[in-house]
Amino acid sequence: MTEDVPGNDQREDTGETPRVVRPRRRAQQDRQSPQIRNDGEGGPAEDDGYFSRRSATSGYSEVSDDSTGYIDDEYIDDYDDDDESAADEPDYVLLPRDTSAGRKVITVFFGLFLIVGVLLGGTLLWATRQVDPSGPQGAVVEKLTIPKGASVATISQILADKGIIANRRVFTMYVSLKNAGGWKAGDYVDFRLNSSFDEAIAVLDKGPIAPASKVVRIVEGSRLVDALEAIAEQTSTVTVAQLQEALDSGQVRSAYKPDGVGSWEGLLFPDTYEFAEDDTAAVILQKMVSKMDTVLDSLGYDRANALSGRSAYELITIASLVERETGQPADERGKISRVISNRLDDGERLEIDASVLYGLGRRNGSLTKSDLETDTPYNTRKIKGLPPTPISLPGEASLKAAIEPTPGDWKFYVLVSNDPPSHFFTSSYKEFLKQKADAQKRGVF
Repeated sequence: MTEDVPGNDQREDTGETPRVVRPRRRAQQDRQSPQIRNDGEGGPAEDDGYFSRRSATSGYSEVSDDSTGYIDDEYIDDYDDDDESAADEPDYVLLPRDTSAGRKVITVFFGLFLIVGVLLGGTLLWATRQVDPSGPQGAVVEKLTIPKGASVATISQILADKGIIANRRVFTMYVSLKNAGGWKAGDYVDFRLNSSFDEAIAVLDKGPIAPASKVVRIVEGSRLVDALEAIAEQTSTVTVAQLQEALDSGQVRSAYKPDGVGSWEGLLFPDTYEFAEDDTAAVILQKMVSKMDTVLDSLGYDRANALSGRSAYELITIASLVERETGQPADERGKISRVISNRLDDGERLEIDASVLYGLGRRNGSLTKSDLETDTPYNTRKIKGLPPTPISLPGEASLKAAIEPTPGDWKFYVLVSNDPPSHFFTSSYKEFLKQKADAQKRGVF
């Protein structure tokens, strides 16, 4: 078999299957500007894309780099499968549709989604603040009466009017979601201002006081002598002398009162209590002391040495100092506790005025130079270490701060505001003096 090739020449059959010679696609400019080739008779002819020049020795046309054929009696094949697929490709490119309208839709949708997200986030934040308002609980509400037959909506209104909860409508829905309710009518004495919904519900679940019971409320930071006076006044069934005798006689027991320590300062838990009319002084005091033991156990005071390196009684003393010194910000208790710990660890005097005042038998007031020079075991301006006993009845927050002080290197603090009471903390004595002078200049103290 033979194969025709340009130039009117023939080659003998080699026995191999001939291959079809196909041109590669040329660039657009090559098709627009045809090349000239020899037509085999010596005349020029328009290049059709198969050949680029004729061999001078054999008469056969040389195949260009873009084709397949014979050159000098040698078969040249640079055709591959990719050339065929490329040849099938169209000479034009499909452009995508204009998507500007689609982009606008996506942009509008994203904007609406963002707006809805912001609104939902704001609503969620607002609802969260209604359920659990910022800041600590406020003062105790002396007595709140829930009337007979009061619905959840009515109770919600009463609590909101007293400032106990933030929003009556949200509280009503919250109670429904928690499946709470069924509360009893009567007098409640444990509510506090600025309470969370859960805190208010806990008081309602506890129920009202018994009609014939005596309610005694001991304020955090009270001194023992003040607590005994409050008990006698609020019960009207026992006297201060009877209460003191019950403490001194050994009728009352505490798991945290060290042997050899006679004072009961710091060992009664400040809280609101209910007592029967016939409860004795010993029964009343034991209930308060047992409540303190329970709180201390829950905070880990039974492992005080292992947790803090100090005894439980030392920590109670620190807590009593914190209770008398702290301002309104909730984080101050832990910081004051850390200042006390840092100064004790470095063998420095505590110089806490509340302790000096306790040693002078005074509840508060300013200290004179003479006061600061008075020799008492509680004058921490002169002695190093802790005072010999607590100086008040600390609450749970101060007890927790004593065993878990806030990490920090502070060694000084000074009152810088009275409304609300707050302190400035620093590790620099120079900065402490600067802040102290500024506070005195502003009439803070």
